[in-house]
Amino acid sequence: MTRLELIKLIGDLLTKIDVLRGSLMPDSPTRTALDRIRKSLDKKQLVLSQNQFDDNTQEYINAAKKLEDINKEVKKTISKIEKLVETIENLKRLVGAVENIIKVAIPFE
Repeated sequence: MTRLELIKLIGDLLTKIDVLRGSLMPDSPTRTALDRIRKSLDKKQLVLSQNQFDDNTQEYINAAKKLEDINKEVKKTISKIEKLVETIENLKRLVGAVENIIKVAIPFE
């Protein structure tokens, strides 16, 4: 996964989260959880887009592979309202995977 593909993946997820959030009441605890996840991913996408890094290191490649695996799980559930709890847990794991990529790719961030 290249730097650009990573940034696009996060952007696509932000859009899907926005659609999902729109189907929930603003004061819903689930909506609040999605709001926090969205805000966190948005900040991380900004960090990744503002910094240059080598996306060919083995550490980056391994971290990106983990992110891709989690993203596949998110895609299976994000459009199914009855799987909202599972989606939120997968999104939390995905945020952690993005944090790991930032640590690997931009060690001084």
